[in-house]
Amino acid sequence: RAEVVVDDSRRLGDEGFISGCWGTLAEQLDEAYYDDRSDADDDLEKGRIKFPQDKLYGRDTELELLRGLYNDIIQERSSSSAAAQVVFLGGYSGVGKSAMVADLVRQLSEDDKSVVCTWGKYSKLQSAAAPFSATSDALGHLVLELTKDKHAHHLESIREKLCNDETRMAMTSTFPSVAPLFKTFDPANSSDPATVATSMNEVKEAFTDFINCICKCLECPLIWFLDDLQWSDETSLDLLKDVLSNIDLDNMLFIGAYRCNEVNDEHPFHQLMDQIDKARTTNATRIELFGLSPDDIGEFISDTLSKDDPSEVTTLTEVVFKKTLGNIFFVQQALEELVRKNAVFYDMMMFSWDYNVSKVQLEDYLSDDVIDVIKSKITGLPTEVRMLAVLMSFIPNNATMSTMRSLLKGEGVSETKVEKLVSVAIKNGIILHLSETDKYAFAHDKIREASFDIIPKGKPRDELLVRISNALVDLAKADKAYSDWAFFVATDHLNSVLPELVPRMDLARLNLSVAKMNLAKGATLGANANLNYGLTCLIHSGEKWKEYEFTLTLLNELIESEFNVGKYELAFAHVQDVLEHATSLDDKFTAYLYKVKTFAEGEDRDYHKGVIVGLEICQIYGIKIPSSPKRTDLMKENIKMETALRKQPLTVLSKLPPTEESTVFRLLKEVQYYAVLEGNKDLTALMTKRAIRLSLQKKILSKDMVSILATHTRLLGQDITKAKLANAYGNAAEKASEVFREDKGLYSEVQVVLHGCVYPLLRPHRESMDPIINSHRPLLNAGNIDYAIGGGICYAQMWLCAGLPLNSPLLKPKLLLYEEAAIRLQRPTFQISFSSVRQLVLNLQKSPANPTELKGDAFDEESVLGTLEGNSLRTSRRDTSTLRLFLALIFLDKGCMVEMLGMLSNFAKPDVLTSRTYLRFLVIGLAGFEMGRENKDRSLIKLATKCLAYFKTLAKIGSLSATPIYYFIKAVSNPSRSSYDKAISLCREARLIHFEAMACERCGMFLEGKKHIDAANKYITTAFWLYSDWGATSKKNSMIQKYSFVKGSSRGSHTAQS
Repeated sequence: RAEVVVDDSRRLGDEGFISGCWGTLAEQLDEAYYDDRSDADDDLEKGRIKFPQDKLYGRDTELELLRGLYNDIIQERSSSSAAAQVVFLGGYSGVGKSAMVADLVRQLSEDDKSVVCTWGKYSKLQSAAAPFSATSDALGHLVLELTKDKHAHHLESIREKLCNDETRMAMTSTFPSVAPLFKTFDPANSSDPATVATSMNEVKEAFTDFINCICKCLECPLIWFLDDLQWSDETSLDLLKDVLSNIDLDNMLFIGAYRCNEVNDEHPFHQLMDQIDKARTTNATRIELFGLSPDDIGEFISDTLSKDDPSEVTTLTEVVFKKTLGNIFFVQQALEELVRKNAVFYDMMMFSWDYNVSKVQLEDYLSDDVIDVIKSKITGLPTEVRMLAVLMSFIPNNATMSTMRSLLKGEGVSETKVEKLVSVAIKNGIILHLSETDKYAFAHDKIREASFDIIPKGKPRDELLVRISNALVDLAKADKAYSDWAFFVATDHLNSVLPELVPRMDLARLNLSVAKMNLAKGATLGANANLNYGLTCLIHSGEKWKEYEFTLTLLNELIESEFNVGKYELAFAHVQDVLEHATSLDDKFTAYLYKVKTFAEGEDRDYHKGVIVGLEICQIYGIKIPSSPKRTDLMKENIKMETALRKQPLTVLSKLPPTEESTVFRLLKEVQYYAVLEGNKDLTALMTKRAIRLSLQKKILSKDMVSILATHTRLLGQDITKAKLANAYGNAAEKASEVFREDKGLYSEVQVVLHGCVYPLLRPHRESMDPIINSHRPLLNAGNIDYAIGGGICYAQMWLCAGLPLNSPLLKPKLLLYEEAAIRLQRPTFQISFSSVRQLVLNLQKSPANPTELKGDAFDEESVLGTLEGNSLRTSRRDTSTLRLFLALIFLDKGCMVEMLGMLSNFAKPDVLTSRTYLRFLVIGLAGFEMGRENKDRSLIKLATKCLAYFKTLAKIGSLSATPIYYFIKAVSNPSRSSYDKAISLCREARLIHFEAMACERCGMFLEGKKHIDAANKYITTAFWLYSDWGATSKKNSMIQKYSFVKGSSRGSHTAQS
């Protein structure tokens, strides 16, 4: 006779438990007595409730929306446009967000086996997790999927396109799991991918390149799912903001799930959603899931209990819905609790589920708090299984079997028992086995939360955390695969326990190590927290300044960290501490440097104070420089520099031995920078010459010396009378930067300075365009955002100055590249520079009603500028007025010319960007003479004469870029056929096709006024074909309307210049 044994010891605390057997058992004489629903193979499972796994309840509308967005991506890609959709999925915990995404993937996979989905999940213990934890997990899943045989063709394509070394190094350093997706991956050395310090900007750029490449190589959209984003760390949010704001993001359906009740308007993730909504406009969707309806819950319970119709469980449904409000996870926990208390039971005689208690009794058996329900479930488990759940709850990551063995070993559990304990936990729905990664995770976050709370706060929990942390540190030391996260978790736990449980000095060292790991991943706030806690531990240990080297290292790191996160007062306090206790000038250098920076860049932004303090510190290091140099000081310093050069050119600096040690030069560079910002040009020049002399005396070349040269070159470039001197310094800076070519950020900064501010003064603009565009990515990686995007302004203006084809396939993508970066990196005035140029190009290519008005698909001047004020409005209005005046000159709109000249009357002075100055002075000069002469307005002629003088000065010293422009403006100022012919010839030689066209048309108009009609028509016809070859279709059409004879004309001798 069979018996059912009920282990009442496992039901302690369950006061609502109904004692007795689960159903009725009778002796079975033969198989005929078995109900056809019986299956002898799973008799032991009959009393275990099982929930439907292949059916989603009550989410048809939301699923249809997600499928629609997925299909929209496919359709948009077919039209060759970038297509991506961002979905933010909100809802309470347990409402079924992740289940709905899983069902979406299941449905799509049934239609198309090539569907690729990857996912990651943030933890409530995120403070203990490594930066980017969920993103790292998602990338790990992605690699596992793409390295399967069925994706072999995808993998080959991905490896071919992921050939950028910067991307590879940044990605494999920050996310080691992605190494197999790069061609250079060596499986034999897979545990040691590229390990380089990586800035946050490098991570952003590399990740954007990486994910774009992956998505474009896939045949179907990548589904990227991140769960519990309300717990995401600051580095993850920063990365997501960049990636999801990217308008070039293609072939991806991103779904980010979050608990809406934990995200208010001030929450960082809510702010991220608002930013993405603004950036993506139409391709960002928010969906909020609510609890299921009573009908849906009834259907779920009916299916769970294998009933034919929901009406059979009406009473049970009403009770469960009232307690759970339709939250599907809570419903499952409620049903399990009722089974544990025998209120719902499996009848072994009838082979079916049933319940035989009243509605009131059912309500009494269910707790109002789901955590209490889960705790009841966990406390009913064997002690060692319960311990497994508790240990796992203190780790934010999914756990491997070896991790669980190590943790349980610390609690005295034999390693041989671990697999069995894990199996019991899985059977009881506590954890899940993730087969693809061979890791284990909690079945739900609420189970983790309940497990976490089983041991209350206090000394026992702290002692447990110490044991867990020690086990994790041992794991990380023994296996590099664990070091990416185990040190973070251990440090966070040890920082939270009672001080007497952990040696303070050991914890200080651990915090410093983890701070450096955080910095290597770009997590500045995480690093700052570790450094501050490390200092606290150091102080409590009583070893501060007794452990001299460690204290100095920690404080130097903390000074820089506090400064970088804007805590200037704290940075200054640590500066004073180091200056008081450090024993040498070398040891005090970081403190001295940040003393200067804190005055100059701190809350008061006092550049003058920074200069004064900096010069005082320079004197401490043996360099005496007056703060307000006299002319005699400059002359003496120049003589000394020339003497040190020994009649050699400045480029001799590049032949000096390079050094990474540049204490004094770093200080000089900082002070020189602040001198430039406060407008002290004489001091800047004096410091540059002193630095050159010092470099020659010491016979070393440092990176800071290169920066000093570049800064001085940029300043010289603003004075066109010193254009040749600027070029000499520029050549020296360029040669010196090539010595440190491996420092791509420094080299690119020098390239932008030289090609944006100096070289185009004398050289053709087109020669500087490639160096500018090639500097964009390295500068972004180096965090030099203003130079990276400012270079784009040079590039756009150079395109217009050089007369390159408007219909070139390169122009729009390059402008969009910079514009997207400006949007992503929140540089709105820079964005205006690119969108306004795009609108100018559209006006020239299409036929808008008013071609001199910047209003269209790319840009609306009045609308955009209406949102600005102060200097941002002033400079943006200057630049858009320049573009409109250029259009007015092309379309011969005299009214617009006069209006724009009024706008630009105060801007006839050079600015730091040469190409922008060239274009502005060109259009002011041309329009000023034309309108001044026609309207007899001497002020306009005076304004134009000032611009003409600028180009005349440059032309006299042999400027290849300025000479054609000078003769063009000169021809307009005093028109004659010969003067126009000279301008036309020079423009043709310089390949300035657009200026040649403008000069030809004006010469034709001049001859037409002199009644030389045949000659006039020839010039106008030439202009027509030149405009055509430039790509100015709109201008070409307007000329057909104005000059009927050009319509049937043929090309003359003047055609497009290559």
